[in-house]
Amino acid sequence: MKKDITIEELQLKIEKFPRIKIAHTPTPLEFMPNLSKNLGGPKIWIKREDMTGLAYGGNKARHYEFEMPEIKNQGYDTIINIMDYHSNNARMTAAAANKCELKYILILKNAQGRKVQGNLLVDKILGSELHLLNESQSIKANEYALNLKNDLEKNGRKVYLLQDHLFPRIVGMIGFVEAGIELKNQIEEKKLSNIHIYGVAGRSLCGLILASKNLGLNWKFTGVTVNYDMPLDDYIFRHNNDIKEALDLPITFYEKDLNVLDQYVGEGYGIVTQEVIEAIHLAAKTDAIICDPNYTGTVMAALIDQIRKNNINENETVIFIHTGGLPALFTFSEELSDLSF
Repeated sequence: MKKDITIEELQLKIEKFPRIKIAHTPTPLEFMPNLSKNLGGPKIWIKREDMTGLAYGGNKARHYEFEMPEIKNQGYDTIINIMDYHSNNARMTAAAANKCELKYILILKNAQGRKVQGNLLVDKILGSELHLLNESQSIKANEYALNLKNDLEKNGRKVYLLQDHLFPRIVGMIGFVEAGIELKNQIEEKKLSNIHIYGVAGRSLCGLILASKNLGLNWKFTGVTVNYDMPLDDYIFRHNNDIKEALDLPITFYEKDLNVLDQYVGEGYGIVTQEVIEAIHLAAKTDAIICDPNYTGTVMAALIDQIRKNNINENETVIFIHTGGLPALFTFSEELSDLSF
């Protein structure tokens, strides 16, 4: 029979990894009274991972506390990252690389000819070496990155291509196992019960699931997909044993631990839907919470719709994980400035 581990034991498993302090933590857990009243369903709380600092904040600040030392301790001096033109990951990796004195090269797909605003503007201000690919080049972005890596290594650089390594695929789970410890303490302090966590279906949510299961908590999880191009089997579920071994955990997560909602993506990643636009406006007008068009806006749209359809028990305490992404608002300013809202 599985034995739950203590918070102290779990924290020690996290602390075996080299670390640099980057994120502003603990992040607040706040009640959203006006949105809760507006929707007439369960009480909604929000975990403010948008307040972690590091170039406008976001969940990945917790990731990089462990990822950057991993890279530096292996002697790398240069990071190459491949992302979409409006990526939050791209921006936050740039900020973390600067703090750790690592050269940062950013290959951005579908970026050529785009207006320099939102995350792309922040990437530029942070001093990233930008490679803006057009649509046809983007199809071979990995090949482009490998060629660039080879050229740099011929000139004496030691290059860490993020997409080539396992650790970047599990490090977010490590950071959010610790966030789970933090959240448990906040839930107990506020005397909350019947916890139902809503967030992007990804590594951060899996970290919270790991904390919940290993600490013997009975939290419920709903993950919302935001991208058709990143199947969850490959993105998170195939790494459930990798993270179990890395943290030496008694148990890991499985697909059955996460209720996945995949009907809110719309036409695809980076194409904002009317439901997301409405959700962004409603959260802002009620409790002054700003969501982003790609991630938290999609999760908020899903949460609002599920409450309106009475698919969430009103006796549950919903905790919405705000993972940041706010600079993306300005990339989608035309869609979001519809005056009918």
